[in-house]
Amino acid sequence: MDSGGAKLWDDMLEEFRALGGTAENVCLKDGRYGRGLFPIDPAKPVDIHIPESLLLESKHVTVENGSFCVGAGATIGVREKSFLENYEREFSWGVASHETEGLLRMFHAAPAELSELLKSPFNLDLWLQEPTTEAIVERYFASRIIRYKDKTVVMPIVELANHGLESQYKTGGGVGVGIGGRFENEVLVSYSGGDPLLIFRNWGFASRVQGIGLSLSLAFNEQKLRIGRSEPKPADGRNSLVPEVGTEDGMTVLSHILLGNKRNPRVPRGIFYRVCREAGIRDAAELFDRIQHINRTQYLRLAELSETASPRLGRLLRNLAYAQLEVLSFSFGVREL
Repeated sequence: MDSGGAKLWDDMLEEFRALGGTAENVCLKDGRYGRGLFPIDPAKPVDIHIPESLLLESKHVTVENGSFCVGAGATIGVREKSFLENYEREFSWGVASHETEGLLRMFHAAPAELSELLKSPFNLDLWLQEPTTEAIVERYFASRIIRYKDKTVVMPIVELANHGLESQYKTGGGVGVGIGGRFENEVLVSYSGGDPLLIFRNWGFASRVQGIGLSLSLAFNEQKLRIGRSEPKPADGRNSLVPEVGTEDGMTVLSHILLGNKRNPRVPRGIFYRVCREAGIRDAAELFDRIQHINRTQYLRLAELSETASPRLGRLLRNLAYAQLEVLSFSFGVREL
């Protein structure tokens, strides 16, 4: 960041603190993931806290003549409104929305065969829509919101942190949103615990932690199975990686299936075998292998067709395919559950 940019950053933080925010030991600069947050002194903790008064409900986000505006219906103070609009102009929408526009344009121009594959089974329709102003605004801010008190809000400053496993967002206590802790290098925060495809669908890049299978239906030894792709979430003390199981029209329905896990590679088969036992599904070992095979085949097809896309989109799609194939490989042995 040049001296002019550094002064803008310092002036913004001064006003942010005057409005009740906390931003200690943090600066903005470029790193391996592009622009992001970094500790000024890695030996000291970073502390960022966005007060509730500066968390704007996403439904009040508007863009007029290319500029971010707080919608007229937002219950927010005049000074807070001015801060958010200035922040978005200098550090967020005003300087980064072109990246989202570029992604949408690349996807929209993808060859027909690749587009069809991205629609099904990869469910990436959100990136295939026409790059209108409305679509750019929706995609841009959808990647910069967080769930807070049963509503989605845009979070200034915190949204500049790139994705990683070093920390989690702090939303407890109902007093705002933050990030904190010690970071040897860049300040990274986990956007989601999902697999590469889920991360890619929401944020346009791939991350390698665990692998959730694609949605599919198959028949095997007179058994019918349909698998969804809902994001694993804990409920009523249940392990979030264990799918919800039901029946529909004589078919066993799973909310999702874990096919690989880098931390616990024996868990995916263990979960599936347990689900099969409880649901009365036979030949679980071969069935798991077949599902793995179908998924690998689709990601190999994605890597193949990515060669027909523009160079940048092709690289992004190959990164997605390779990331998912890597995490799918982390499935060996069985851990009984």
